Amino acid sequence: MNTAGERGAAPTIKLEALTKFYGPNRGVEDLTLDVRAGEVLGFLGPNGAGKTTALRLLMGLLRPTSGSAEVMGFDSMRESVEVRRRVGYLPGDPALYSNRNGNELLKLAMRTRGLDHAPLAEQLIETLNAPMERDIRKCSRGMRQKVALVLALGHDPEVLVLDEPTTGLDPLGQRAMLSFLRERAEAGRTVLLSSHILSEVEQVCERVAILREGKLKRLDTVEALREEKFRQVTVDFDGDPPSFEGAGDYEVISQEARRMVVRVRGDARELLSVLAAAQITDVSIMEPSLEEVFLEYYRDGGSP
Repeated sequence: MNTAGERGAAPTIKLEALTKFYGPNRGVEDLTLDVRAGEVLGFLGPNGAGKTTALRLLMGLLRPTSGSAEVMGFDSMRESVEVRRRVGYLPGDPALYSNRNGNELLKLAMRTRGLDHAPLAEQLIETLNAPMERDIRKCSRGMRQKVALVLALGHDPEVLVLDEPTTGLDPLGQRAMLSFLRERAEAGRTVLLSSHILSEVEQVCERVAILREGKLKRLDTVEALREEKFRQVTVDFDGDPPSFEGAGDYEVISQEARRMVVRVRGDARELLSVLAAAQITDVSIMEPSLEEVFLEYYRDGGSP
């Protein structure tokens, strides 16, 4: 067992060769990654990629076929109670007692944790406009999601494990939730955000893990993933059109009298050097979105 000091220096979340099979069917296989304090890691993949299985293994809700998962040095299976003390976990489809309201459920949740109050509950209730006085059976899906978020995160957990947290939220609620996650990371909390909504991951995550068919296909920064893909460059020019020789891999998409649109993949410095040698009147460079990067890993069922 690690000491408290050693835990502080180690990854907050650590998965090592984590594998889960359901009979002959693979949930996740050989999944290895870590998440550190102050980080929001995006956990990406379409439905069936293994994201939910991995989160349930992390929370000790499933027993792995092999491998291990730890939170703050505690093994998710052998020390699952200690893990759950430190984690705020939102499952993908939270089940709430339908004959209770949000305030009653919040009191029950805090008593279960041995707390007499929820330090972040009021902030979350206000941020999300959560209907805490309404019976759950009278709540819409989005309302239930807001209440579930208050219950999962109101105690200010050290680690946030969230499976599709913005499901059912309106655009204002989604924006408020993402802003809250950024604030928690800045406060030193650790956030593992599972989502298939790439635009929201792009807003809050520096690193992303991409899963396909239960296997980790890529773990890297959003910026590094973008740099490997094509940039779309629109160039207005006088005189001869610029040559993109030496700018890496490129493809001319269109060319008019005084304008070229080119897709370029390579070092941005090489691209700028090439453009500086031409008679350019205007230039715009469109970076690839995370969605474009993500789709490369699923196109034709293969990987880049």
